[in-house]
Amino acid sequence: MEINRFIEMGVAKTGSQKALAKALDIDVTVLSAVKAGRRGLSNVVCIKLADLIKVERIEVIAASDLVTEKDEEKRKVFESCFGKTSRAASLGALALISSILTFVPNSPTHAASSSEYVNNINYKQLIVDQSRVCGAASDI
Repeated sequence: MEINRFIEMGVAKTGSQKALAKALDIDVTVLSAVKAGRRGLSNVVCIKLADLIKVERIEVIAASDLVTEKDEEKRKVFESCFGKTSRAASLGALALISSILTFVPNSPTHAASSSEYVNNINYKQLIVDQSRVCGAASDI
């Protein structure tokens, strides 16, 4: 049951089931009943729990409603709420990485070594110097 996982996350965050119940403004027996599958949490308590454990609110609400819902069609609707946000986040991260890799300039496959680059600069300098000398000689 998903709701038990969310409750355990809340217990880990607050330190105990009693502390979690206090943080949610409910009696500890309510948490016990939810964990046992005898009842669900109100939407307000689900939202408080989701905010406390930093998960999507709809996932906690759906998990709580699954505890008591018997209609198979409605259960499928609630079950469809799980993981949608994490799938969307994964797709968003994938798109971000893809766009970063697309815009990062690629280095040439056969890049010149630093000594070749220096030699190229020296060669250009030599050509410039020769043109000055040749140009000066033609002025005479």
